[in-house]
Amino acid sequence: MCTSLQFHRSSDETDHAVLIREMLALDRELYLTATEEDLGGQDYWRERFERCPESLSLARQRDGRLAGYYQFLPITAAFRDEVLAGRAHDGLIPLEAIVPYREPAQPYHLYLCSMAVRPEWHRRGVASRLYREEVAFQHELALRGHRASSLLSVVWSPCGAKFFERIKLPRVGHDACGRPIHERLLLDGELPELPLPRVAPPAVEPALAVAA
Repeated sequence: MCTSLQFHRSSDETDHAVLIREMLALDRELYLTATEEDLGGQDYWRERFERCPESLSLARQRDGRLAGYYQFLPITAAFRDEVLAGRAHDGLIPLEAIVPYREPAQPYHLYLCSMAVRPEWHRRGVASRLYREEVAFQHELALRGHRASSLLSVVWSPCGAKFFERIKLPRVGHDACGRPIHERLLLDGELPELPLPRVAPPAVEPALAVAA
């Protein structure tokens, strides 16, 4: 379990410059083949946080160290088409492709463009909790009229592939590097639920034989 972590939105962070440095360092640690086009830089992400500061679901350790994050960007239909065509780079997302969570609500698609959990926190429920935090956040937005039309992403790792299988996100194509692209249309802006872990039933003691 991940009870020793604090979960919150990136809009709650007091220093986005520090957050971006931590995020990029974790990305470079986990995604060894990623290029600058894939990751972006400090100024690049600063502008995107200014446009949509709520875009990350974060987990921090008690000592403040970043344990993991999921980045969900609300994007336009035009950029969604770029992602589905395999032409998008996460480090080259145009600023105008991001739809801010402002009033009045605008239609958007939700792009899971980065997901990372520090290795020592793997298989401890952190990734699942980060996703459920986003589900709750999007549910609150939907109540105010902000409803995502679809959820889409590009698979970068075996862990990512397994995650998309768990939430039943269908494969719809491949990008220029052969990575699978997934998308699912959403009903009323609600993200697919993540199944709870299977719990083995308690062991049952065999009945004692009764002598005749």
